[in-house]
Amino acid sequence: MNPLPEAELYEESLGYWPYRLSLELVTAKVLERTPLNGSVLDIMCGPGYLLGKLQEGRSDLWLTGMDLDKRYVRFGRDRYLGVEFFVGDVLNWQPRRLFDTVVCTGSLHHVPYAQQEAAIANIASMVKPGGVVVISDCYVEDFNTETERRLAASRLGYEYLLEAIRNGATDQVIKWTIDILYNDVLKEEFKTSLKQRLEPLQRHFGSVITIQPWPDHDSGYGDYIHICTPK
Repeated sequence: MNPLPEAELYEESLGYWPYRLSLELVTAKVLERTPLNGSVLDIMCGPGYLLGKLQEGRSDLWLTGMDLDKRYVRFGRDRYLGVEFFVGDVLNWQPRRLFDTVVCTGSLHHVPYAQQEAAIANIASMVKPGGVVVISDCYVEDFNTETERRLAASRLGYEYLLEAIRNGATDQVIKWTIDILYNDVLKEEFKTSLKQRLEPLQRHFGSVITIQPWPDHDSGYGDYIHICTPK
């Protein structure tokens, strides 16, 4: 597997990928849905980019991030003062308290297919009754065979690469975008289809509303956001 980059490159890339549209919309939804002086947990938060945007938008929020990568947690602690960060695994980490809003953006595809529903179930356990969970991810077209999965992964990766180049991405960002395509096709990462993701979401939440920020047409692949309420 080509490893994840350093935090600075990770955050730089978000400005060139179509996924920036999802992050903007997730930020708006969280700021809108979280009550005054409310608490927000970002699961698999990476270097903390989204938490920084939430901190800019509302100073009253109590913000917490968790990620498995110690490099990213160190970066977040240094850059986003006032945000609490933890090292943990989405499959078994549990917070000390429940949160008004829980988010997980662009991350569940790092979890092996057989464990993704367990990750979703753990995320669902972290939100208060009456709260909201916002999950977003990149999806490939639906597939039934390994060949279909590889073809679907290559199409999404190619479209992401095209978009990064159109947006003027630097050579470093383009290289990492190619690495993502490599990891997806060779099943070093585990992107699934929208249909396959919706089924476990519907089992673990009372309601699921889905939005597609990119592309702007019914493509079968792309970036989707799920606004979920607990059972």
